[in-house]
Amino acid sequence: MEPRPVIVEEVSDPALSLPPHDVTARKVHQWTMVALVAIGFLLPEPLGAVPLALAGAVMLLGRFWWPADLVRQLTWRVLEPRGLLRRREVHEDHETRRLARVLGGAAWLAAAALLLLHVEVLAWVIAFAIVVMVALDAAVDFCVLCFVLARARR
Repeated sequence: MEPRPVIVEEVSDPALSLPPHDVTARKVHQWTMVALVAIGFLLPEPLGAVPLALAGAVMLLGRFWWPADLVRQLTWRVLEPRGLLRRREVHEDHETRRLARVLGGAAWLAAAALLLLHVEVLAWVIAFAIVVMVALDAAVDFCVLCFVLARARR
């Protein structure tokens, strides 16, 4: 099978010229993390902490050590090469998203710990706050941290 071409979306404002990054892998990663947190919510306590901690660990460890991001590895090594997903590169602020990933992963790990300590309400408030932000970025490319930092820089 012939490999599909890479799609690169250009930024119309030259002042915003940023390096391209594969958003396909990011979006698969994001939706997988949302699904893991949802599964954790549906499981009885304290079992719900397991997928929540897994999501947090993949987000946090995968940020600093690429092999730990199993979802992106699956996307890059299996789904894209086999043509199941099409690689799409976009010029975007990757550094802020990396920071958001660290904060989100740490928050999910903290929420998992709170579940194990039987502080369920606070744990799920934290977990769902991050889920909303991740889902917004995955669905409509709205990075909450990027927005907040851009507003703060004004």
